Amino acid sequence: MTAIYKKEVLSFFRSMMGYLYTAFLLLIAGVFFTAFNLQGGVPEFGYVLGNTTVVLLIVIPVITMRALGEEQRQKTDQLLFTAPVKVGRIVLGKFLAILTVFAAPLIMLAACPLVLSLYGAVPLKESYSCFLAFFFMGAACIAIGIFISSITESQIIAAVGTFAIMLCSYLINGMSGLIGIQAIHSLAGFGAVIVLGGILLAVMTKSLSTGILTASVCEVGLGACYLLDSSLFEGAFPRFLGYFSLFQRYYDFVDGIFDVTHLVYYLGVVALFLFFAVLSVEKRRWDSLKSRHFKMGLYAVAMCILMTVIVVLANMISHKLPARYTRYDTSASGLYSISPQTRELVGSNHSPVSLYLIAPRGKEDKKLTQLLGKYKDLNANITVEYVDPVLTPAFVSNYTSDKVSDNSIIVVGEKRSRVLRSTDLYPVSYDYDTGRTSTDFDGEGQITSAIHYVTSDVLTKVYLMDGHGENELTESFAAAMEKEGVETGRLNLTAAGKVPEDAGCLFLNVPVSDLTDRERDVLDSYLEQGGRMLLITGITAAQMPNLDQVLAGYGVSAVQGMIVEGDSNYSIPSYPNFLLPEIRSSQITEPFIAEGSLLLMPNSHGIVEAKDVRSTVEVNKILTTSSNSYIKTDSSTLGYKRGDPVGPFATGVTALEQTDGGETRIVWFSSSSMLMDEMDEMVGGNNTNLVLNAIGWMTEQEDSMTIRPKPTSSASLRLTSAQAMGWSVLFVLAIPAAVMAGGSALCIRRKRRQ
Repeated sequence: MTAIYKKEVLSFFRSMMGYLYTAFLLLIAGVFFTAFNLQGGVPEFGYVLGNTTVVLLIVIPVITMRALGEEQRQKTDQLLFTAPVKVGRIVLGKFLAILTVFAAPLIMLAACPLVLSLYGAVPLKESYSCFLAFFFMGAACIAIGIFISSITESQIIAAVGTFAIMLCSYLINGMSGLIGIQAIHSLAGFGAVIVLGGILLAVMTKSLSTGILTASVCEVGLGACYLLDSSLFEGAFPRFLGYFSLFQRYYDFVDGIFDVTHLVYYLGVVALFLFFAVLSVEKRRWDSLKSRHFKMGLYAVAMCILMTVIVVLANMISHKLPARYTRYDTSASGLYSISPQTRELVGSNHSPVSLYLIAPRGKEDKKLTQLLGKYKDLNANITVEYVDPVLTPAFVSNYTSDKVSDNSIIVVGEKRSRVLRSTDLYPVSYDYDTGRTSTDFDGEGQITSAIHYVTSDVLTKVYLMDGHGENELTESFAAAMEKEGVETGRLNLTAAGKVPEDAGCLFLNVPVSDLTDRERDVLDSYLEQGGRMLLITGITAAQMPNLDQVLAGYGVSAVQGMIVEGDSNYSIPSYPNFLLPEIRSSQITEPFIAEGSLLLMPNSHGIVEAKDVRSTVEVNKILTTSSNSYIKTDSSTLGYKRGDPVGPFATGVTALEQTDGGETRIVWFSSSSMLMDEMDEMVGGNNTNLVLNAIGWMTEQEDSMTIRPKPTSSASLRLTSAQAMGWSVLFVLAIPAAVMAGGSALCIRRKRRQ
């Protein structure tokens, strides 16, 4: 086998064939590399190889067309039969030789991700897993080409046949979408496949009777199965066609999924078609045994069926293995990974939970199916089902009266359910710096939150106080609270006269007018019994003596006027009133300190601690300005003037006191615009997380569900035009030209020596 391998490799590179192939593939890949990565700034290299798959439709038939057919045409195949080498080793040697030629340009292209890493963050695991998948996919295509070459002595027919099979595999996903899901359509499709299989078998064995007999038996069996249970055929043929898609599997690796089952599939295709090629070569020996021709044909059929069954079983076993053993996340943002928070919460769940993915059969979102598989593996109490709204249109109405779009998820527990719409799973974020929108993936955050919601015995309820001109919650913050499993309600203390018993916390969001005397008394009574209140205020000229009195009882008061930061390390450049406060240690702020995150407090007033506070009250300043900050009451100028109050000031405080009714907890932030979308996005949503952490601390919810959405695309590379041009010239012109020049020189030199 080694001698055959060396002979075949040298035959490619002693002629221009190997150099032409290498240079051509490098040229095409270089063009896509320039367009996508160098000029487009895309950091993922997998898209380059993905677009190069079209080129395989041309080059694979060319480099495999003479693999075995040439031996038959030149009548040198008889030498193979008499050589002390088994036919299987001969076929394997030729396969490995062509695979080596195929891999040559890939080795050169492997430097591309490293080049890109000079100009930004590049997902190297994802990129090199794409190289591996592309290599395996090429190996499968080469095995098909070798098999086609074994059944004909014509190189043209071999090339055209290989091209036709690869083209069908390339287009098969689109073709399957055009076929109806009705059972009769699948019956007709399977019948046609059996006829084609019979024709191919007759060609391989050179026995028409063998092909007809085998096809007839299969057709009878197919008809019997249809008569017994036609429902089994609904949508079966489109799914069956999907198994023959060589190229679509590669794109899972591009999406950041290292799927071992796909590699097993490619290896199965290689083993199957190389085995077919061996049988095809050996059947030439049978041609001289006329008396045993029919028996040998049956033997070939039996062996083909046996090998096919083995390959199918291997693929079935690989798909039955838990996803944690077969699918690995290589994406830059960990799109398909489960956080420790989810593992802890979902893994400890003891209640049955059903996750229903609503999508037409065959059109399920790949990211969602992968993620749902992770949840299923985490806990035996979690079941995952796929619901086709076309086949069961009434299913969704059991849980909601609203219309639900495709690829939405319904999470159902024993106590309640929640509908996760596709817009929740794929939120759109807006970058206020660049003016661009981007789509994130919030599958884990939404599903984990929904599981927490449907399995919780008691839900946190926050009452939004109104009647004082309060700010409405932004849609994004309201959605974040819902995702956190926090229910909200409205509360007018004047009308209600008391705080509801199910209140986990009161939320007073930027009031513009004062509390009434009655509201003050009700609020005082509530807090004295261990109540909880979240307060966000802003700069205002209105006097609020009643609210001030409530807060003064817990040792804190407001200093009106806008804080201006004199230390540029604690503010946005050129905007000294957009504060980046020092984050001090507390249960609320600890996650931000650990991650080195920033919080933004624009247009804040000061909060100070009273000196004569009760000994039972504990005040903690969690956000503070620098000692160079000062307060301006006249906003016409931000410059410091003598007499301006000087910091440091607090912009976030907590106050707590142990009472007979429980522990009173108050959290106060002094920026009215801290939850505005554009302000929150400037610090990556940390302001929202800060307020959610505050609610969680006040309501004593240890299991916070703050799992941030994950970006579906990486940050663009930053190359100058000159840098992009330089690398383009190297990969598009210089390297392919060098390969051609080197190959030409070697071939000319070899001819001169002859």
